[in-house]
Amino acid sequence: MWRKLKILGKFELQQTWDDKTILFYTLLCPAVFFLIMDISSKGHPFGLHNVASQLLGYWAYIILVGVLNGFQFGLIGMRESNFLKMFTIIAGDKRLIFYSNLLVQIIFIQLEMLLFDAIVLLLNPASLALIPMMVGGFLLNFVLIPVVAGFTNFVLLLPIKVNLASLLMTGYILLGMAIINLPYQLNSLLGMTLTVINPCSYMVQFYSTGLSLMGQFTLANVELLSLVAVLYLMFSIYSIHHMKLQSYTSRY
Repeated sequence: MWRKLKILGKFELQQTWDDKTILFYTLLCPAVFFLIMDISSKGHPFGLHNVASQLLGYWAYIILVGVLNGFQFGLIGMRESNFLKMFTIIAGDKRLIFYSNLLVQIIFIQLEMLLFDAIVLLLNPASLALIPMMVGGFLLNFVLIPVVAGFTNFVLLLPIKVNLASLLMTGYILLGMAIINLPYQLNSLLGMTLTVINPCSYMVQFYSTGLSLMGQFTLANVELLSLVAVLYLMFSIYSIHHMKLQSYTSRY
């Protein structure tokens, strides 16, 4: 199994590396936006308050877009080109393709996070105080990225083409990012509901609790985050088992 994972991982790594457009959405866009904010605010892109929460917003965007563009759309593209069916026959188990793709995307997303944090530190030296937070966030991502993949695995069950999936997920990303900017308390009923159904809200809550930011480290938060993680990881297993191998655009 490990040999097959290694071979599939190399293939997925090459495929992801060849598709440079992913970097445009996951790294270049947030970096350019941060640069614009840095210039327009005269060197204070985070303002004077809620510095940590604003950085969490950038991280949530990078992870969500990275998971959707590099992982979910990658699998849908493989399905529609019949590569998913072919490699499943070769590997003998479609779960190996899923896990190898996920491992590669974790590596790429983590590299993008490191590069973005480096850009933040370069453009805003005052952010040096956030280095411990950045290190902690990097470590938490190894748990967070698979959970977010579980949040978005419903895409694999939809009988839609890549272009339609891209359109729907663009709205999904914009809605998710807009929700985290609403004025609500994370430990309120609305906040807990959004933590369950919105990956962006979950990520902000996860970082806040894991890094003990904004006074969010409570037993109730840990229990809620753990329960949601288990539910979506279970849904991820269900999605892998039930996702179709046959293309919706080709009979072959």
